[in-house]
Amino acid sequence: MLPPPPVQRTAGVFVNRLVVAVRRILSHAGFPLLVGLLLGLPLRVAAAHEVPSRVLVTAIVRVDGGLLRAIVRVPLNAMRDVDFPLRGGGLLDMAQADSALHDAAQLWIASGLVMRAGDTVLGAPRVLRVRASLPTDGAFVSYAAALAQLNGAPLPPTTDIPAPQAMLDVLLEWPTPLAAGTLSADPQWAHLGVETTTVLRFTTDGSTERALTWLGTPGPVQLDPRWWHAAWRFVRWGVTHMLGGIDHILFVLCLVAPVRQLRPLVGIVTAFTVAHSITLGASALGYAPTALWFPPLVEVLIAASIVYMALENLVGATLHRRWMMAFAFGLIHGFGFSGALRDTLQFAGNHLLVALAAFNIGVELAQLGVLVVALPVLNVVFSRIVPERTGVLVLSALIAHEAWHWMTSRFETLREYRFSWPVLDAALAVVVIRVAMAGIAVGAVAWGLSLVLARWSLVPIRRSATLALLLAGSSIALAPRDVRAQVAPRSTAVGVYTAEQATKGREVFNGACLGCHTTATHMGPAFQQRWFGRSLAELFDYVSNLMPKAAPASLSEDEYVWVVAYILRLNGMPPGRAELTADPTWMRAVRIDSLAASVGRGHSIGNRSSPSVHGVR
Repeated sequence: MLPPPPVQRTAGVFVNRLVVAVRRILSHAGFPLLVGLLLGLPLRVAAAHEVPSRVLVTAIVRVDGGLLRAIVRVPLNAMRDVDFPLRGGGLLDMAQADSALHDAAQLWIASGLVMRAGDTVLGAPRVLRVRASLPTDGAFVSYAAALAQLNGAPLPPTTDIPAPQAMLDVLLEWPTPLAAGTLSADPQWAHLGVETTTVLRFTTDGSTERALTWLGTPGPVQLDPRWWHAAWRFVRWGVTHMLGGIDHILFVLCLVAPVRQLRPLVGIVTAFTVAHSITLGASALGYAPTALWFPPLVEVLIAASIVYMALENLVGATLHRRWMMAFAFGLIHGFGFSGALRDTLQFAGNHLLVALAAFNIGVELAQLGVLVVALPVLNVVFSRIVPERTGVLVLSALIAHEAWHWMTSRFETLREYRFSWPVLDAALAVVVIRVAMAGIAVGAVAWGLSLVLARWSLVPIRRSATLALLLAGSSIALAPRDVRAQVAPRSTAVGVYTAEQATKGREVFNGACLGCHTTATHMGPAFQQRWFGRSLAELFDYVSNLMPKAAPASLSEDEYVWVVAYILRLNGMPPGRAELTADPTWMRAVRIDSLAASVGRGHSIGNRSSPSVHGVR
């Protein structure tokens, strides 16, 4: 990836940043007095310079009349080293804040966003509007609503809002008319917080919005990529994932160590490639199980596959069926590959199949690269240093030892997930039929592959045993997609409790907690500042351990679940049809997020309609 061209900045911003950097270095070195003396700047409380742990940046980019505009919202507490005017109690002085808000917008937002049309940098954006807003106003539900708020009247001077809880809304415009080429964004906002999540929505006149989410700095991102952009990006990601996954590499080494002749090697590698391509594609297209226990189960099975192949090498590999094991285990490894692909498909635009094929090509290129390097090395070692049988035994023993530790460690993680058997009903019958059809389809692919490989004399074949093995293996791999009470949404914005639970929670809160707590302490900016982006399990643990204040942990588990549901409703998170559960594993998978409903509504991967957001893990 080529480094981005330098961002054009004004001299004032550059000097300001230089001063900020010097002050920060000296302050961290323990010389606050020296900072004030040398730079002639007012001393400030150290806490004001602390980097916030989590920051959410929301941006809407729109092509409007040939010009490019962006509306950005950032928490004011991420705008460090800017002296915002305050009045009593640390409240933001709305009457005097305009100049400081403009400085913060230029220093922290405008200077950190580079836009390109093709290879042409559009230059530095102009800051047209700034505004301090309440985090609960909901204006960023659409571009029109956010623009109307920025063009409207500012908050009244009498608004009481603590400065760390205010939001900074900025309207940017690039005065240069758009040149030909794909529009791309290169945001540099990761320094706003220890963990910075960016949600960017892109829209053109009369088109559907596309939502992108990333953590930190993603590098240049095409907002409406062409197919070759998607292909190149996903080929690189496929190579990176394969080379970065030591477990996949060790499996390939175990697979080919005893088989270094070209003809059988081609058959084994082909079988592994075809198999993991099937499950990789199925998972990316939404046909993989969505149960919470499935990803950790795949990790356990991947480690187990390495252990099995290493042990088979120790006792003596059966080469005539090695390609069958490569195919069966390839189905499992394909699900492992899909874990890295699923959250990145948002960058494919409308080219989902291209991205899928390109990622798979990248995996294959990396796999071939591993073989090109490993096979000559193994041949040299086995011919000049140790006998072949001894070398295979030593290599397999070392790999088996490492993989065994992976398997046991991952199994401990898997045991934390609770498995609930599905109800015997019509829905389960549909799932069973789907699994059977998937098994037959995968078995048919394997049968056809066996005929091709046998015709080319690449592998010896035992067709009956092959078909039985692959039908059984594929039926296990393509497990039921839905296991009730195990599928968790990513965000509380999609409805994780029922209205009845929230009503019961209000009754419990009013009866047991209202004497010591008011609802104001559990809603609005204070709640969002503390809990936004954290898991629902953390909120439940806090409530169940510390409430009610007079007698902590004195309520039943159901009552604490109802109270949490009530708190979610107080903060605008809608009810759903599924009941909230106290299962800690389930709760850890749910992110407290009131914005995801507006971001994800109809703007998911590939513009398919489903809720989304890192993103962020």
